Formats: sequence, structure tokens, C-alpha cells
Amino acid sequence: MIERDVPLAPFTSLKIGGPARFFVRVGTPDQLRQALLFARGEGVPFSILGGGSNLLVSDQGFDGVVIRLQLKGIRVSGRLVEARAGVDLMALVQHTAHWGLSGLERLAGIPGLFGGAVRGNAGAYGRCIGDVVVNVQALDALSLEVITLDREACAFEYRNSLFKRDPGLIVVSALLELSGAPHQEIEQKVEETVKKREARQLQCDRSAGSFFMNPVVTDPELIRRFETEQGMSCRECRIPAGWLIDRANLRSSRVGAAMVSPRHANYLVNTGSATAEEMTRLARLVKSEVRASLGVQLEEEVSCIGFTPSPPGRQPS
Repeated sequence: MIERDVPLAPFTSLKIGGPARFFVRVGTPDQLRQALLFARGEGVPFSILGGGSNLLVSDQGFDGVVIRLQLKGIRVSGRLVEARAGVDLMALVQHTAHWGLSGLERLAGIPGLFGGAVRGNAGAYGRCIGDVVVNVQALDALSLEVITLDREACAFEYRNSLFKRDPGLIVVSALLELSGAPHQEIEQKVEETVKKREARQLQCDRSAGSFFMNPVVTDPELIRRFETEQGMSCRECRIPAGWLIDRANLRSSRVGAAMVSPRHANYLVNTGSATAEEMTRLARLVKSEVRASLGVQLEEEVSCIGFTPSPPGRQPS
């Protein structure tokens, strides 16, 4: 059923954003096709909405069709796990741990749905979901056919993939290959990962998670400074965006009701009544100050809908 003028803020973890002109919930690939055909018939754009945990919606909302993905289901065959896009990521982590399948433990506590995690190649603590993907089934918004892409074709990169670069390819499901291990051992790793996240006390914040991607840094002195302070080497010359934002003395900086979290500098939070305009202004401030003081250009990890053009971030599929 197509709904009209549906507020989008309640569907996002930031609790920010105006209404969708059209809104539809889909639970099957065929319903997804019908929603895309509706958008085509109306001559308006579409946007896929999953868990809303890494999303900023404009104050004007979205003048098109927002498609709420609710494709559910998990199937296990030995060490292969197939999950549909609408499965809760944490539920999938818990299920695989219970079945004695290892590979997703470090993703524990990342909010959102499985499809969005595949699209953005979600990861933490040195592991990304693309590491265990065998193939992905995606619906092509032009042909309306479901195609299968192997891991190489998915072109997974740090917080990126073919599906993030091409909004016309919508993740329907993905097949993962995990490894066997005692379920008690896996569950312990899951618990440890969740505790690490909880120690930062971020669960109560209205945020989109990590707002900026960890950038590649070429300045050897800045790399040396980070490694000396943190007692660790940076992977692939990437330095955590939060550390850089801290070094620019931006923690707790505000624009209206939008604030850099005092607990984690890479979280931009809605302190109560922030607007998308305030959030984008704060993001621009952070980028400008980090560039000016450290010579590093930050790039948004958060996705955006309803902006013309779409700052900050990229338009999600």
C-alpha cells in the first residue's frame, strides 16, 4: 500500500528529517518491483530505507518514493549462511554465534539491517562484512531482474561497494561463508565486542553512528604522532576520524542542537531538536577545521536523502 506524506524522522536514528511524498513497505522482491514501477510511473526518484541508522534526511523530506525494505529470512547450509536484506544485523550475528559459525563477531553491536551492512561494507575492529561474502543477489532497478554478483564483482572497499556507487542495484540477499568454531568461544567474542561499544555509552545518543570515514593519511609525522599516542599502528595508513577531530579540538562543538559527541568525536548527535541544516553545517565546520589544522580531508560515511545537491555524503540506493 502506498502511503503519502509520511514523516521520515521516526525511521532514522538521528530522528531528523521531513516527510516522504510516497512511502511503501516491501517484503518480497516482487513488491519491490511494483514499488519501483510506481516510482517510474509517477516520474519521481526512489530511495531505499533500511534500518535508518546511517542516514540523514533533509528537513524538506524526500520528493519521491521511499521504499522501506522488510525482506526477512535466514537460511543455513553447513558453513554457508544466506540472509535477506531486511534481517537485523545484530540478530544475524547472534544466530551465527549460536550455530557455531565464526566471522561476524566483530560486527556485533553495529545497528541497522543486513542489506545496508553489505551495501556499505560495514565493519569494525579490523573486519568487514565483505570479507565473508560469497555472492550478493541484487535487483536491477532498470531491468527489474534479480542478478547474482560474486565477491569480486561487488568491488568491496573500505565502507564502500558497487551497491553504494550504483543506486540502481538494490541488495536483496547475500550468501556468506563462515568458519566453524565452538559456539561458546564465538559468543564470548560477541559479548566482548558489545561491551567495547557499550563502554563508550553511545547507545542512548541520537546519532548516525560514525559520521565520517577514517581517512588515508599521507603525512608521516601525523601517522607517527597517532601511533605514538595510541600505541598501535594504523591500518592501511588510515587514522580514525574521531582522533583527528579530537586533535582539532572539536569535541562538544555545536551548531544549534547538533553537537560533536563529548564521548566519541566521530559521532555527531542530535541533542534534542536538531535540524538537518544544523547537522550539515556542523559537518562542514568539522571538515573545515580538520583540513585547516591537520591538512586532512574528511569524507562522510553517512548517507543522505532529499538534498539537492546532496551534502554531506552520497545518495543511498
